[in-house]
Amino acid sequence: MAPRTAPADPTVDAASAPLAGVAELTSALACAAHAPAVLVTIDPELEDGALAYGTACDSVARVGLGADLLPDQARLRGVLAHEIAHHALAHGQGAVRIWQRGTYLALGALLAAVVIGAPDWVPVAAAAIAAVLHLITAWCRRREEYAADIYSVRLLEAAGLDGHAIVTTTLDTVAQESRWYRLAGWIGGSHPTPDARRRNIAYSRWAPHP
Repeated sequence: MAPRTAPADPTVDAASAPLAGVAELTSALACAAHAPAVLVTIDPELEDGALAYGTACDSVARVGLGADLLPDQARLRGVLAHEIAHHALAHGQGAVRIWQRGTYLALGALLAAVVIGAPDWVPVAAAAIAAVLHLITAWCRRREEYAADIYSVRLLEAAGLDGHAIVTTTLDTVAQESRWYRLAGWIGGSHPTPDARRRNIAYSRWAPHP
C-alpha cells in the first residue's frame, strides 16, 4: 500500500503566496536595475517601513521589508522598487558619505575644543561648520530620495507594471509630517515631504543618473 501523504495546509499556502510574489518581483526589479542579486528579508520590527542596506562581509544588496507591508501588495511593490533603486543608484556613497564624515569631524573638533578649553570662537566656529555640513548632507539625501522615486517608476515599468500609478499610490500612503516639519523642518531632514516627492514625480526635477 502506498504511504499516505498529509493533506496540504491551506493556511500555509495563503501565508507563502505573498512571499512568492515578493521573490518574483524582486527578481524582475533586480534584472531591470542590472543588479547581480538582491537579498530581501522580512523584519517585523520595521512594521510598514523598509530599509536598503549592505554589509562589510560581501557586496550583496540587501533590502529589509516590514512584515506589515505583506498584505498590501500595491504599496509593497512601490516600497520594494524604491529600496532597490537606492542600491542601483549607489546611494549613501560618494558625496553623501564625504559630507557626513565632514560633519562628524567638525563635531569631534567641537568636543575637543570644549574639553581642552579652547578660546570661545573655536567651538562656535566648529559648531557652525558642523551645522552647515549637516544641512548639505541632508540636502544630498533628499536628492537621493527624489532620484529613487523616479528610478523606481522606471524599474516597475521595465517589470511590466504601471510604475507611475504604483509609486504615486505608495506616496499617498506615507504619513504626513507635522506642520512644523512641512514649513521648515525638512531643511535639516533626510526625507522630503510626500507632497514634495509627488511634485518631483510629476515634473522630474531631480532625475537619477545611473
